[in-house]
Amino acid sequence: MRNLTNSILFLLISFGSFGQFKTKKYIKKNKKAPIFQYDNSDIYARGLFYENGRLFIGNSDGSLYFYKVSTGKSQLIFNLPNFHEMRDVAVVNNKILGMQSADNGKILFLDLKGSLKVQEENQWQGVFLDGMDFLGNRGFLMGDPKDSVFSLFHTENGGKTWQECEGKVKAFKGEAGFAASGTNVQILNDSTYIFISGGLKSRFFKSADNGKSWSSVELPYYPGESTGAYSMNFMNDSVGVIVGGDYKDPDIRLNVCFYTKDGGESWFNAEHPVRGYRSCVVEKTGIYYSCGRNGIDFSRNGGIDWIPFADGAYFSMTSTEDKLVATMKNGTIKFFDLINEE
Repeated sequence: MRNLTNSILFLLISFGSFGQFKTKKYIKKNKKAPIFQYDNSDIYARGLFYENGRLFIGNSDGSLYFYKVSTGKSQLIFNLPNFHEMRDVAVVNNKILGMQSADNGKILFLDLKGSLKVQEENQWQGVFLDGMDFLGNRGFLMGDPKDSVFSLFHTENGGKTWQECEGKVKAFKGEAGFAASGTNVQILNDSTYIFISGGLKSRFFKSADNGKSWSSVELPYYPGESTGAYSMNFMNDSVGVIVGGDYKDPDIRLNVCFYTKDGGESWFNAEHPVRGYRSCVVEKTGIYYSCGRNGIDFSRNGGIDWIPFADGAYFSMTSTEDKLVATMKNGTIKFFDLINEE
């Protein structure tokens, strides 16, 4: 028995040392990651979209910036007095779409040739929009419940017109979405939409028929106004990750991240979780990255085990061909080298 105990203790110590080595390795390296400040005010970005060397940055004051990776220079594209809190950004058919998360949902259309239009629809009146996603011209848009029913819309023409999803999803009292980074919705394929909720109830929702019918799975987040599922990413139809927690108590690690291998039918706790509350999770070349108020972590095995990657406070992320891009306060973005597959 003593030999077995000693062996187990040795393995635990060895594993712990390995984890500390990996932690120090990545955090030490990333302390020197390049930082770029595109605005010197107190704004910050939750909406990010990268395409072909162009990074579009949607900010807390409703402004939109353009950053060209090859030159390292940025430009303010627009800032309208009646457009606030741009929480999500997409580019479809050479048009930039910026989503407003406020009392009344709006979507800004900006043609790369310069024409500007703010789309306001009656069906978005009184709706706080949380996130949108596109696959080609097909788009899916989710907002907080109105009259106890989630606000779900889709488009087949790149966002020019939107229709309510045919299937209605009733919300529990105190259940809504978190527009932390525009990553609580996703289109998996031509027919499948998914989204997550948080608050007094946290759930994962899925439709395999373009929103005509919905299934849901309850997620074991602690109930609370500031707790629940904040961000989600599926790298394929089967493997996915959900992260969240409590932004008011960001260092709690228990029940903050989950993974699935069966398309969301069942969810499991990470064996080695992220370091606390996380507002965004992204995937690049099979590796997940997740950020929050106390750093960034990564996972090589589909969200089962997470390793600390960088310290600091971050809001949202995206990736270029070879960089992880993370937003910080005061109009700042940070560029990290992506992890090479080993």
